[in-house]
Amino acid sequence: MKQILLLRHAKSSWDHPGLDDFDRPLAKRGLKDAPRMGKFLKKTGRTPDIIISSTAQRAKETSQLAVEGMIEDESIITWNSDLYYGSMRDYLKAIQSTDEEVERVMIVGHNPKMEDTAGALIGSERSAGIRMPTAALVCVNSYAASWDKVQWGGCELEWMMIPKVLKEI
Repeated sequence: MKQILLLRHAKSSWDHPGLDDFDRPLAKRGLKDAPRMGKFLKKTGRTPDIIISSTAQRAKETSQLAVEGMIEDESIITWNSDLYYGSMRDYLKAIQSTDEEVERVMIVGHNPKMEDTAGALIGSERSAGIRMPTAALVCVNSYAASWDKVQWGGCELEWMMIPKVLKEI
């Protein structure tokens, strides 16, 4: 079984209106939520073998802070600019290009592509039935024989977690 974790970047800052969208950093809440999601993965034994992250600043910070929360090495992160500039098909392509030794991959990206990808993996390419607030984490399972065989509608939702729930636990 292949496991796919989809992590929407944590809450970003709007404090600098002149800053390019690509360069927006995390807000204070995001700086707390990203490592919280990493700690959740560590505690549940669901840390990824590899993380494929958007190169936008807020996604980079989310990935790095989540890794800190998991107590993992940053070398598990690879950067993919298509997760910022591309489409949800680029999200699927990133999943499909995962190394076969990997059992669990985590994609860190942006809405609406993240919600669309999550919905399409468990539904169809036109499905978008999952709402993912900032720093939301979705886990889907694929029974595809290899990563390159993962397709829209070929996965099942295992669970979803949001930082707000973790604060209350």
